[in-house]
Amino acid sequence: MQPPSAPPAYIVEAFGILTDDQLYLDCILVKPPALTDAALQAIRVWVPKAPLTKASLIGCARQEVTAAGPGSAIAHLVFDLRGTGESDFKDANYELDLQAIRAWAVERFGTVNVGFYGTPELEYGRVHMLPLRPAVPLEHYVYPALGRPTNRTAVYLATYGNFNAQDEALCLGLAQAGYHVYGLDPLRYLLHASAVNRLTPPDLWQDFRLFLPTLPGPPVIISQPIASGLGLVWAAGAPEVRGVIAIGRAQMGFRPNHIFKNENPHTFFVSRYAQRLSPRPLALVMDGRSRREDADELATLYQMSALPHRLERIPQVDVEFLLKMLHWIESGGS
Repeated sequence: MQPPSAPPAYIVEAFGILTDDQLYLDCILVKPPALTDAALQAIRVWVPKAPLTKASLIGCARQEVTAAGPGSAIAHLVFDLRGTGESDFKDANYELDLQAIRAWAVERFGTVNVGFYGTPELEYGRVHMLPLRPAVPLEHYVYPALGRPTNRTAVYLATYGNFNAQDEALCLGLAQAGYHVYGLDPLRYLLHASAVNRLTPPDLWQDFRLFLPTLPGPPVIISQPIASGLGLVWAAGAPEVRGVIAIGRAQMGFRPNHIFKNENPHTFFVSRYAQRLSPRPLALVMDGRSRREDADELATLYQMSALPHRLERIPQVDVEFLLKMLHWIESGGS
């Protein structure tokens, strides 16, 4: 007699949403199998960057629903922007697409929280998809250096789940100052990378080493809160990295146990990796978003790391500040 099969970790609904200007958006809703419409409390919407389609994000939605478990009240939506995939085309007014999704959510579920992971377009950058290994793409956004030829390069990691207009403004500002900038939302990469097996530091290093040859020069890593831990780990395993600007929370980025093999707390203990950066410079930054526990974490990282390093406290990270830190790193931290 065959043993009963395991219940599905998620169910998928395919449907269309009409926008106010009568365009059809091709959508897929991924949710826990027993979740009813009445019990649903929130929808997380994975927004593709034009011209990418929803196909690049379906794995992310499945990963998150599976990890949350059958008792979760959160569903995840992936969709094609107008003019991509199976959706209709008229113009590039993607805000109408987002408005249509909000209206659909209210009509079907009533008052629910609708959150958008990412923004639909880049005003200046170019979207690239680098296949690192089977089913593991690295979605990143390229801002070529403006002005005279240069190999100065920065890898910019946005906060998990988002790469927004403020991130693009920082990347563009650095490009205008002569840096080739490669931006990414690390969560999109991490969910694909961990779909089969949870990640260890060597897995992260292997993927990053596949990314490095595509860059015009040895990079400096700039990492925003939550992503700053990944920046430190990547740099620790890649001597080519010239230095790191780590902003805000670092350890928190390794908490998701469906992504990281983190049963042993020392496996992703970020201070271990900060110690391995010397003699490459490390700038640790507290900004206006930092909380007391963030300040304590950064102070500990500073104490446990070696020269050259510095600990900065500023109200807001802007292009001028990042250029100051990049110049310090390029001078060897002197």
